Amino acid sequence: MVTMSDDDPQAQQPRAADAAHPRSGDAVQPARALRVYRGELTSAASAFALLVLMFALKWYGVAGVPDPSAARPAISTAENAWNGLTIIRWVMLATILAALGSVAVHARQRRHGARTDTSRVVVVLGSLTALLLLYRVLIDLPQASKVIDQKLGAFLGLLAALGIALGGFESIGEERTHSRAISAHPRHRTRAGGDQPPGEGPQA
Repeated sequence: MVTMSDDDPQAQQPRAADAAHPRSGDAVQPARALRVYRGELTSAASAFALLVLMFALKWYGVAGVPDPSAARPAISTAENAWNGLTIIRWVMLATILAALGSVAVHARQRRHGARTDTSRVVVVLGSLTALLLLYRVLIDLPQASKVIDQKLGAFLGLLAALGIALGGFESIGEERTHSRAISAHPRHRTRAGGDQPPGEGPQA
């Protein structure tokens, strides 16, 4: 009976072959490393905060209409973003759905390794929402004849919109870093034809 020790060259041949020819499960390891980026989580958290702020807090103080008999003064009320921003609210909703949907899509895509680039959509919508809110909160109040001041919700909503945009920018940088890391991976270069395992070069 012949035993093969670890020093036997024949016993080491399969190990060398495994190193030169990685198994299919190892070849897809870089793809499975895909994850939800920190920038996406920042955008999603900011989007959730903006959704809550749209309804939970008051954004604008509104002057009431005085009684025709002038027996009592006008009573001031307050409005949230949904009632005070009748047009911008739809842009805000689209931005919230894009930020939250980006995390949901990429979390599902971890199973098969493919990745849809949604960071640029989040950046565009987040920046647009931030600019619109900046104009409506700090420059030109909606319904200027009725709105008399801004409430805390308006300023917090503006910060949340900025958080969505900044998270999208961060996600773009993380995506580029991840792409460069995959391109520099030895197995990726082998599949692309840049490197060849030892002993398998072109033969004359």
